[in-house]
Amino acid sequence: MSEAIRQQGRGESGTGVHVAAVIVTHNRLSLLRGCLAAIHAQEPRPDRIVVVDNGSSDGTAEWLAEQQRRIPELLVVRQANVGSAGAYHTAFDTALRLGARWIWSTDDDGIPAPGALAELLRQGERHRLDMVGPMVVAAEDRDDLAFNMQGHSTAATFTAAAEDGIVPGAIALFNGTLLNRRVFERIGNIKREMFIWGDEWEFTLRARRAGLKDGTAVHALHVHPRNRRTQRPLAGGLLGTVEEMPANRAPFFFRNMGYIHATYEPESIRRMMVKYTLYFLLHRDLAGLRGFWSNYRAGLHDRYPDDLMALAAKRPIAADSPASMPGAISGKRA
Repeated sequence: MSEAIRQQGRGESGTGVHVAAVIVTHNRLSLLRGCLAAIHAQEPRPDRIVVVDNGSSDGTAEWLAEQQRRIPELLVVRQANVGSAGAYHTAFDTALRLGARWIWSTDDDGIPAPGALAELLRQGERHRLDMVGPMVVAAEDRDDLAFNMQGHSTAATFTAAAEDGIVPGAIALFNGTLLNRRVFERIGNIKREMFIWGDEWEFTLRARRAGLKDGTAVHALHVHPRNRRTQRPLAGGLLGTVEEMPANRAPFFFRNMGYIHATYEPESIRRMMVKYTLYFLLHRDLAGLRGFWSNYRAGLHDRYPDDLMALAAKRPIAADSPASMPGAISGKRA
């Protein structure tokens, strides 16, 4: 896979695409409007902006068609809803086929502050980082971080931890993250069969295992809603916390955590099994316990359902050849 990406880069070397911004979206048009506007207003502006519409049915497709008439660098990819992992896989594949050296990634609910891209590029080059992220602050209160980072919950304390504008080894993929092409050449693309929850962490761990460097540029800001994941202490906190989540998302979480633990964190397997078994027994939720064991053990053995594996087997989209996928890709610059 990495060799294919290298060949793509050679083939597009004349396009002059230094930065391609990618946005993934699904039925959140009101948020997408602000995200796209903020990216388009950056100085310098990305050479290309790729929006992956992941099966939206709220008017997103029609609105994006209007935007393409006024934003010549905008390229839109429309596909069925294949989760955030599938959307990012398509987004990165598209940007790589355009020949991008840097790929700037965000969900539709993130808003980069003015000057964010310029600072990310400056710090990425200066510190020779493979992945450089902005400081992600909470939309509800910009004095707080949207996600706790290295034990910090406030922007002030996290900024104080920086060295020459960077907190090394801290990053919140894919919230305004700038990734160098060499990341994909080294480790490949997103594990798209993960669908949702955990794909970004798996990608981070894979990159670090390969010796790639990451960090957060604290003077580049990205505004994002506060992390709303519900974590409950177990046994007074002695066994850590458990995630409480909607039943329809639990299989993805448990399966993906099983894969991550088996691949990168085997020391976490026993603890995970003990705490979630205890959690479901305390709540007398035998159906939940069976679901946990089934999905977590499947992840430990890298076994994904047939429908998700079918997503992983799909042929990559050729963004430079719209005819290869009629009606799916639009917005190629003349």
